[in-house]
Formats: sequence, C-alpha cells, structure tokens
Amino acid sequence: MEYSISLFGYNLNCEISVDNEKLTIEISEENQRVLKQYLLRVLPKYGRETSSASSLQLLLELAIDAEKILDGRMSEPKLKLPYEFQPEIKEKLIEAAHLQEISATQLLVLLIEKKYYEVTG
Repeated sequence: MEYSISLFGYNLNCEISVDNEKLTIEISEENQRVLKQYLLRVLPKYGRETSSASSLQLLLELAIDAEKILDGRMSEPKLKLPYEFQPEIKEKLIEAAHLQEISATQLLVLLIEKKYYEVTG
C-alpha cells in the first residue's frame, strides 16, 4: 500500500506492507536521496553540523536528536517565490499539494529536487 509519511517535518511517499503481522515500511532510493538533501538543508538551522559527505544514517541520528531536544518537529523554512503562475497552473499546484497534504511550496521544492536528480544522475 502506498502511503505518505512525515519524517522530520518532510512528507514523502513510502510503501507499507504487512506480512504475518509484521509491518514493513519501504522508502524508495529516490525518496531517500530527497530526504537526505532535505536533512542536509534543514539540520544546520537546528545547530547540527552536516556536510555532503554525511551518511543518511548520521543525518537520521542528528534529526532524531534535534527533535528530542525541540520536543517537537523540525520544519523547512518557508520559501516565497518571486514570480506568479498562470491561474490554471496555480490551481493544479494547490490541488496536487492538498492531495499530498503538503504546502504548494513544499511540492515545488520536491518537484525541483526530483528533476535535479534526474538530470544530474
């Protein structure tokens, strides 16, 4: 079953399955790369030092520690875009974001990140 989960203030799709009463959550490699980039971008704002060489495991440990200290959830800074969309594009963006339970800005960032990794490999 496909499901959207929030990890450290970031929504991503995963595959959930149950086999013999054992729950498994699988996150695609692409979504793991996107999550890693998100953590690299956000963790420094919470006082955690990261570098592009940081492993996903280290980033997850830092994120868990940051949220324990925060006693809440991390979040990505809001981004205001310096341009307007055509009304029909804006409506599609808002609807798609609503269906994924994220903001339109977060959806744009996600789409840009996915396209970036497609192009750069």
